[in-house]
Amino acid sequence: METEKSGSLFALLIGLPIGLAMGTMALSASKFYPFRFLLKLASFKLFWNPMVWTLIAAALALILWKTGKMIAPALEKNDVLKTSFLFTFKVTLRLFLFICAIYFIAVITEWLRIGEAAFLAIVPYSLIAMIIFFSFTAAVVTITGGLAVVQLTKLRLKTPPKTKEQI
Repeated sequence: METEKSGSLFALLIGLPIGLAMGTMALSASKFYPFRFLLKLASFKLFWNPMVWTLIAAALALILWKTGKMIAPALEKNDVLKTSFLFTFKVTLRLFLFICAIYFIAVITEWLRIGEAAFLAIVPYSLIAMIIFFSFTAAVVTITGGLAVVQLTKLRLKTPPKTKEQI
């Protein structure tokens, strides 16, 4: 139980500030006109509701805590870099699915409000933009925050190095 809490604690202490910083950067990018136009076109305006950002931050904390529990068992089987990638990929995928659910709620409400089927043509482009952003985020966070979380968990667990027989 202590090993699960170590991974979850470090995931929360390191991952939450990184996630909130990435969210703040996304919000600040929306101040520039080209981004503002695309966000309005793609119906991302729901994300600028403070309640939604509070919900996303709470979901991020829960996802980090739950996914952090997999670090200790994964370190027994894999090296630090692979565990970092798996941890970051799972966190990013779960957060992506959560944000996509919010996005689809926004699209459906906007479609019901406007009533134009042409509005739905922007959905694939919006999803492609979100996938590109989350792919970039996963790559950057894997070698920064994810690696720090896994390394600190490994040091906390004092995992002995693998022998030749284990490799």
